[in-house]
Amino acid sequence: MRALTVVVASALAGAFLVNAADAQVAALAAEMAHWWDRSAWENPDRSYQWYPPEGMVLPPTEQPRAPLPPPRRPIRELTTTKEIREELERLKDQAVINPTKDNVRTYLDAQQYVMEKGSTFADVARRVVWETAELDYSLRRPTNALAIDAFKSERRGTRDQAIARLAKENGLFFFFRGDCPYCHQLAPILKYLQDVHGIEVFAVSLDGGRLPQFPNAYPDNGISRVLEVAQVPALFLSSKTERRVQPIGYGLLAADEILERMYVLTQLKPGEDF
Repeated sequence: MRALTVVVASALAGAFLVNAADAQVAALAAEMAHWWDRSAWENPDRSYQWYPPEGMVLPPTEQPRAPLPPPRRPIRELTTTKEIREELERLKDQAVINPTKDNVRTYLDAQQYVMEKGSTFADVARRVVWETAELDYSLRRPTNALAIDAFKSERRGTRDQAIARLAKENGLFFFFRGDCPYCHQLAPILKYLQDVHGIEVFAVSLDGGRLPQFPNAYPDNGISRVLEVAQVPALFLSSKTERRVQPIGYGLLAADEILERMYVLTQLKPGEDF
């Protein structure tokens, strides 16, 4: 009887110890779970150390899950050109890297859709231009053959009148070298402009050479350095009444090109002719 009593007592004591241990673990876990979000003033026995007591394990924190990418929409359902470009490029890469029939067919179908959208836009745009005079660039710069001829004829008359006025107060500095073949080819053109359009030409020889069209050319007195003439032939439009010099161009130029440059540089504002 006494032996049975001892066994029962031992069992009860063991159960008590197990329950006590479980309770201690549970209390420890509860304390640990709220260690960081509780104020130190709630528990007078809590130490003022930065970290929880040794043996307490921080509760596991759930890592935020990356949001799932939105489902990919077909290219025909996209609503911005940026999305369409990116999707078309993705389909192209997919078809090139993995050229299965399905991938290539999908890309070609998307490309056809984009081409149709572009064609529709171009067609509507030209219709709008036809209906809106201020948007029709051909009214400023003709594009068909008949209008181009009329434009050039009118432009040439306006230009020649401006050149006649310029010739009264301006001249051309012509920098050359005697051993320059392009200078020899440009000289007759400048002589023509002087005789026909009245543009006085001041020929300046950089090496002392002579040209048949300008036998009385001036020797370079340093003006080429002032104007930074780095290549010949070189043309500069110079005012006879003001200290103003305007570069016209370098190299071999046709007579009409020289007149056009003189007109544009002196009579038109940047952007006015376009």
